[in-house]
Amino acid sequence: MLKNVDLKAKLKKSELKKLLDEKLGYELGKAQRAAREAGMPVIIVFEGWRNSRRSEILGKMMEFMDARGFHVFSSSRITDEQRKQPFFTNFWKRLPPPGHMVIYRHGWYYLKNEIEVNDEKDSVNTTFEHINAFEKQLTDGHYCLLKFFVHVSEKQQEKNKKNIIKETGKAWKPVHEIYSEEDQYDKFYKRYNEMLKATDTENAPWTLVSGDDVDVAEYEVFNAVVDGINKAVKAFTTYKEARRLSTNVSDSKRKYDILSKVDLSKTIAKDEYKTKLAEYQKWLRELQVEAFNKGVSTVLAFEGWDAGGKGGAIKRVTQALDPLDFSVHPYSAPNAVERLFHYLWRFWINVPETGQFALFDRTWYGRVMVERIEKITPDVDWRRAYDEINEMEKQWSEANIVILKFWLQIDKDEQARRFKERENNPEKLWKITDEDWRNRAKWNEYEEAVNEMIGRTNTDYAPWIIVEANSKYYARLKVLKTIIDALEKKLKTVK
Repeated sequence: MLKNVDLKAKLKKSELKKLLDEKLGYELGKAQRAAREAGMPVIIVFEGWRNSRRSEILGKMMEFMDARGFHVFSSSRITDEQRKQPFFTNFWKRLPPPGHMVIYRHGWYYLKNEIEVNDEKDSVNTTFEHINAFEKQLTDGHYCLLKFFVHVSEKQQEKNKKNIIKETGKAWKPVHEIYSEEDQYDKFYKRYNEMLKATDTENAPWTLVSGDDVDVAEYEVFNAVVDGINKAVKAFTTYKEARRLSTNVSDSKRKYDILSKVDLSKTIAKDEYKTKLAEYQKWLRELQVEAFNKGVSTVLAFEGWDAGGKGGAIKRVTQALDPLDFSVHPYSAPNAVERLFHYLWRFWINVPETGQFALFDRTWYGRVMVERIEKITPDVDWRRAYDEINEMEKQWSEANIVILKFWLQIDKDEQARRFKERENNPEKLWKITDEDWRNRAKWNEYEEAVNEMIGRTNTDYAPWIIVEANSKYYARLKVLKTIIDALEKKLKTVK
């Protein structure tokens, strides 16, 4: 791809100034305002050779935009501790809200294979496939994503470096680099080409920029930004109108039958429950310490029928854990702030730190259950979520996180009994709402959705565990023992 870039292109600074003063500068500001008015979030990624003057290009562009509407980041400033989390965690945390812009001077593009990092702790765990999946989630979620690669010749690269040193004088010092291009132009040329080809997709294409003449580079970037934002605004506006008028039509072809095969007669005596509960909690506490020392994190996701016993199961888990090293994240319908972002954002921001436990009371699976049943989300969006969720969980797993997903299964009669018990007990009355009864009326629809959810997202790296929960004692012990078994298995593989 790089061979198609014309590095000999020239543009006089006076010509660029005239273009900016007469129209192009105004068009940059206008495009930003159009995105803001439409409520469309914009992400711009500037990649390129070291010393390709990306900061200069970016700084010039920002002169014509409202600084209150954008944030500039560089992934080279990610801390050592942040690098231990799933690779895209920091990029999810920095997603722009509607109408705002996030600009990366260096984003999520890291070279692989032949390139040696300067320090092993700087190495990253991602692939071009994961990058493509991440970008598709963004663009499918209606974020405007523009990607630029500034190409320069080896001669110009060296010249730019000398000019930077000269301009900064005594203040100059080399910045920390994950890898160095010094005296390796040919090797990096090959690897950049491979990177560009592997990640040049229909939904997120690259714009290659001729960088030997910085005026040409600025002109090409500014035009592409204006054109890209304007086209995206038009598509975004069309999408919002179509969504407003849309009706959901379910067209599931494959039927899953999983819940009907669950044996809900399983139970355990109270005395045996108490003995095993103490044993399992002590065991889990010991494993928590080992997991912390070895840097193994844990995600426990709890779903189930209303009154299925999620709260009781979570309580018995957390009773065993050191409170410094776990957090519980309860979720309900997204609030006003959460609705501003991609639906997975509010879960990515709570990815556990190294060696920590994160317990999710309700999860990202609301996308394919309540949002599906209540017709909150168009069919095309919630159907896409199965693959998006699998990808997210895969990335978490590859970052040394144990993922267990529990579905607490009870039958309809047991649910009714528990609902009535709550209504008749003043201390539990707060647990029952009109919405619980309304959801119960849609039992069959939820059962179909849950069957499909489990069938399509049960993976080796993030398995579903169906918990027979008519007996609360049995359910709590099964949850604890499942966590213990999974942690022991994982810890045996970690030195």
